[in-house]
Amino acid sequence: MKRLLLLATVAALCACDRGGQPASQQKQDGYGGAADQVARPQGRVPDPKSPPQDRGAAGGTVELRGDAALYYLYRQHLSNDGTGPQGRYHLSKEGRVFYKDAQDREHTVNPPSEGLRVPRAAADPYRDVRGYAGQQNGRDLRGLAADDQK
Repeated sequence: MKRLLLLATVAALCACDRGGQPASQQKQDGYGGAADQVARPQGRVPDPKSPPQDRGAAGGTVELRGDAALYYLYRQHLSNDGTGPQGRYHLSKEGRVFYKDAQDREHTVNPPSEGLRVPRAAADPYRDVRGYAGQQNGRDLRGLAADDQK
C-alpha cells in the first residue's frame, strides 16, 4: 500500500514538471519551464570576434596591419638618424618601405604578421590607409609614396 501511494505521488510530480500543467497540456518545445523565463540580452550584442577597441571605445588602441602598419613604421623612423633597422626608413616610388645598412644596402621592411597596436590618437592619421583596424580597402603605399614625393 505504501508503495502504491509512493508511485502515485512520483507520477503526479512528474506530470506537473512545467509550471504546474499536466504533461498532456505542456508545450513540447524541448525546453524546460525555466528556459522561457531567462532574459535575453537587450540592445546590440558586440561581436565576440572583434577586438575590444573596435567596439566604439573613444580611447584605447587600434590595430594596424599591412600597408597601414608599414606606413606607420615609416613615419616613426623618418626622423631617425643612422643605419639599420633602428635608423631612418625610406619609402620607394613603388610603395616599398626599406632601410639601409652600414654598407648602404637596402633591406625591405615587412609588416608585422601580428599587426601593430597603436594608441587611437596616434593611429588617426592612418584611417584612410588599407589595413587600419583590419579594413581591406583604402589607400595603398604606392599612392602614399606618390603623395609624399610631391
